[in-house]
Amino acid sequence: MEARDFPVADGVLVPLLQSATIPASFRHGFSTRAGGVSPAPYHSLNLGSKWGDSAENVAENRRRLLAASGARAMVRVSQKHGTHVVRVAAGDDPETVKGMEADGLCSNQAGLGLSVHVADCVPVLIADPRTGACAALHAGWRGTVAGVALAGVKALAEGFGCRPEDLRVALGPCIGPCCFDVGAEVVAAFEAAWPGAHAADIVVETPGFQPRIDLRQCLRLQFQAAGVLPAHIDVSADCTSCDPAGRFYSFRHSGRLTGQSVGFIVVPD
Repeated sequence: MEARDFPVADGVLVPLLQSATIPASFRHGFSTRAGGVSPAPYHSLNLGSKWGDSAENVAENRRRLLAASGARAMVRVSQKHGTHVVRVAAGDDPETVKGMEADGLCSNQAGLGLSVHVADCVPVLIADPRTGACAALHAGWRGTVAGVALAGVKALAEGFGCRPEDLRVALGPCIGPCCFDVGAEVVAAFEAAWPGAHAADIVVETPGFQPRIDLRQCLRLQFQAAGVLPAHIDVSADCTSCDPAGRFYSFRHSGRLTGQSVGFIVVPD
């Protein structure tokens, strides 16, 4: 994925990672820690309000992201590590949408930005160049096991007539299999949801170490199983937990003294 700086005001730049797989008509990006106003330990572009940063800082950071995105408005939901995908229509109140318990949004409302908040989970962006509809998904391990990828494809098909083979998918920076060690109960959940998880390199086991999970690999295979073409799936190799430059927020690395990044996509005008 390519890093680009977006000017927002008074010489301020907001760096965003972008995928060449998403068509240029869909403004989109994955934020990093850079470009905001939050002090340590949240420095600097913290876009989440979960773990102690001031409301004023978060509001300014969100204002900057909105300016960088080019969207007329940005909506989000109350994420619950599930599979529910909310369809957002013209005239929907962003505050009402924010109160909905879901882990995805989809829309074809021109100029609307759809966003998900992450700090190790996978931010997933989906675009359909044929219909102009798009979606943003939050995929933690529970949502991945439950099938949030399939839920996103289904929501676009049912809501806007999207065909899986037309969809373009980008998986943003997340915790990688290098760092996501898990217990036996998580391994069992993946094996139950995806028979052959070991053979498919979803579960990675090394003698003497805890088993690890590759969320990106599982999501890639789920999208392919849903009919998305392999060439239409872009996967970031960046690990939020051990990125050498410390560009990303990571709950696994920092605990509650961290912030949240955002993955967003804007419906084309």
